[in-house]
Amino acid sequence: MKAIPSLDELRKLSPDSLQRISDDVKSFVLNETKEKAGHLASSLGVAELTLTLHYLLNTPDDILLWDVGHQAYIHKVITDRASVFKFNRKKNGPSGFPNRKESEFDAFGVGHSSTTLSALIGFARADKINNRNRKKVAVIGDGAFTAGMIYEALNDAGSKDDDILLIINDNGLAIEENSGALHDFSKYKEFCESLGWNFIGRNIDGNNTIELVKKIKYALSLSGPRVLHILTKRPSLKDLGLKENPLSKKSFQIHFAKSLIELAKTENRLVALTAAMAPGCSLDLFRKKFPDRFFDVGIAEQHVLTQAAGLAAGGMRPVVNLYSTFSQRAVDQWIHDIALQNLPVIMCLDRSGIVGEDGATHHGVFDLALYRVVPNTEIWAPRNNLELKNSIEEAFLKAIPAIIRYPKGDEPELPEPLKREGEMDVFRYGGNVIHWCLGTSISDALTYSKKTDGVIDLRKAKPIDHNTLKKFSKNSSHWVVWEDAQLIGGVGEALSSFIAENNLDIKLTQMGYPDNFIGHGKTDNLKIENRREINQT
Repeated sequence: MKAIPSLDELRKLSPDSLQRISDDVKSFVLNETKEKAGHLASSLGVAELTLTLHYLLNTPDDILLWDVGHQAYIHKVITDRASVFKFNRKKNGPSGFPNRKESEFDAFGVGHSSTTLSALIGFARADKINNRNRKKVAVIGDGAFTAGMIYEALNDAGSKDDDILLIINDNGLAIEENSGALHDFSKYKEFCESLGWNFIGRNIDGNNTIELVKKIKYALSLSGPRVLHILTKRPSLKDLGLKENPLSKKSFQIHFAKSLIELAKTENRLVALTAAMAPGCSLDLFRKKFPDRFFDVGIAEQHVLTQAAGLAAGGMRPVVNLYSTFSQRAVDQWIHDIALQNLPVIMCLDRSGIVGEDGATHHGVFDLALYRVVPNTEIWAPRNNLELKNSIEEAFLKAIPAIIRYPKGDEPELPEPLKREGEMDVFRYGGNVIHWCLGTSISDALTYSKKTDGVIDLRKAKPIDHNTLKKFSKNSSHWVVWEDAQLIGGVGEALSSFIAENNLDIKLTQMGYPDNFIGHGKTDNLKIENRREINQT
């Protein structure tokens, strides 16, 4: 395997040498890691673009931002991280995304789509105030152009003469084939120009370094807000000899789709929506059965929730599936457009809790704190696939704003509950100590509790069944609360308030995640390493 050139070495080469170097770097990356095949393919598709940008820019002094970061593997390798790239997405190895703490070449941290242009505008305005002269470039995929932040940033900068270069990396793909009017009708030029941007290149071959050097060098010589539209080819996983691991038949994702399909057979008003994540959450299975009742809005979480609110107000019964971490972008829409109007929308939060190698930008540990405070909102946390099915049916029957959170991957192996008490399921009756559990955390409680302790599945994070709490408070002196979420704002705090409000002499121990961001690594390891025990008396 050939050595990766340093940036100094790269910048001394002739432009026609870049094509050969790009082939060498792609071979290196493919040889070093097979992790996250989809992200790997995205990065390999922009190898030539990455090398050309670093060839022409004086990074890290000049600013180069990669939107989301799925495109940034080549960038990482040629910016002093080749020797550790084999540890990509592993504990103590490089993040799967640009990260300011990791390298000075990562000028801005990213993980959620479509933020980079706004950030670049911020850099440009800071530089203007500080009389600093440097080049500023953002590379943003066509998939990200389905998100509202891009339009807001384009509209803002187009009238302010910000000195920035926007490169649209158009490979026609997001997670799946891209959608939306800009892509379908190829109207990027007309749209950007209508907002005051100088569109200086269209359909440039993004995998030809000779053409890239010429076009980008010219673009960098200009000033003001300008756009280059570059076409790249992302290799297929088949081309790379890779494949994504198929979902297990025991996964929450598969059973979510099956439950929704079964319900839709008898409920003609049911419609399903997602924000460009159909395969990940298994809504592609629903789409095959009910194509006319499925809507993929692109990477637009705010839009999808308010659209769901409109569907509900129009008499339909929408079910929206978002990854927990992406739902953070649409909290206001849940509060203002759904809960405030008490509309019957179900939001299923896939990837709740720790999600492993994607790290801090993707862990779904904040949803309980964000949504428990919202009136007119009930929150389920199913422990297994049967409870997931039950929670979808219960939420649909109640016809209220409802949230169902569940983790990535397979359901845990659990015994059958002994009895349902109120709205909770009792797995073990006990003496003075009772373990209250939410979701799959019951598996940990059953493992680590004493055989004489009680273990009860709360089933819901909101509302919590106070009558059952009161019943079990009579003979207990110590409660332990387990949840796969941050301790701040979680169900542990809800039970702590219940103890205080009822003046109970019960010690409370909370088991969850502390007030800090959690890094990347194996999911099971991260849960153990980051779980904290907080005792209250």
